[in-house]
Amino acid sequence: MPDQPDSEWWQQAAAGPGRVGQPPSSPPPGAAHQGQPPQASAQSPSAGDQSSTSRRKLPWRKKYRAAIILAAVGLVLFLVTVWLYPSTTQLPVPPASTLAIEASQPVAIIQYEVDQVSSGIAEMRVTVQLPVNAPLPPAGTTTVELVVSPPIGVSFETCPAPACVSEPHGVTSEKVLLAFKVLSNANGNTGVALADFFVHAHSLGGTYNDVNASVVAPAVTYQGSGTPTLLTQYNIPDASSYDWSVFPVEFASATFATWNEPVTGGQISARVADGVNYANQSKDNYHTFLAGVILGAAIGAALAALQEVLTVNDPK
Repeated sequence: MPDQPDSEWWQQAAAGPGRVGQPPSSPPPGAAHQGQPPQASAQSPSAGDQSSTSRRKLPWRKKYRAAIILAAVGLVLFLVTVWLYPSTTQLPVPPASTLAIEASQPVAIIQYEVDQVSSGIAEMRVTVQLPVNAPLPPAGTTTVELVVSPPIGVSFETCPAPACVSEPHGVTSEKVLLAFKVLSNANGNTGVALADFFVHAHSLGGTYNDVNASVVAPAVTYQGSGTPTLLTQYNIPDASSYDWSVFPVEFASATFATWNEPVTGGQISARVADGVNYANQSKDNYHTFLAGVILGAAIGAALAALQEVLTVNDPK
């Protein structure tokens, strides 16, 4: 009896997909690629990567064009802000001059006038007027002696000796003897004498701008009979447009303002007069508000330009 095939061999042949002696059938199409990720997505770049790459390849002028425009707008707005913002500041209190008068006959008016003749030279003019119809002193005689002292640190342009005297604390004084002339007006005849003094100063006794003005009347010492009146005059552009309520003016015009004060008791201290131009002050307040709004827009444009630069340089 022939040998029986091995049971294991027989079972494997019976369970196989084909018959004995035939190769196993090939798997269905696509079965070998099941479970593998697609290759195309790993090889081709995405649309965002293509856009980022093309942006990096642009010339720098085109790449930063938006940022440059925003930065230019911000700079223009900032310059407009600087131009609009008011430049007026609070003025310092000006230093005062001192007048000393010794008279052997009554004096009616002492007039002190300041004029800035150049950027570094100021003129002080002192006029002394006798009472109307008062007898004039005889020719060649001196009845009034005047001593003028500018503020500390201010020197005379010319001060010949012996009229010029240097005093303590940096004060320089000049003494003059006044000679009177007859002045006729509707009220009668009066004796008038004047003296001019030129000093080195940029703004002697007065400062002003579009909004504020500040001037100082001199201190006066008077030795003589009667009670003269001190008239202080400063040449100030648009003087009548200021409100001088602290020390009211006697007269104000488009070119100067005048204050008066009696020399009571033979001596008065220097007095400051402050003025405010409320119309220009209101205009400056509006310009300040407008400058703040424009400055905010300038800062916004600068931040937008910075954001645009960061976006262009972002590698993502």
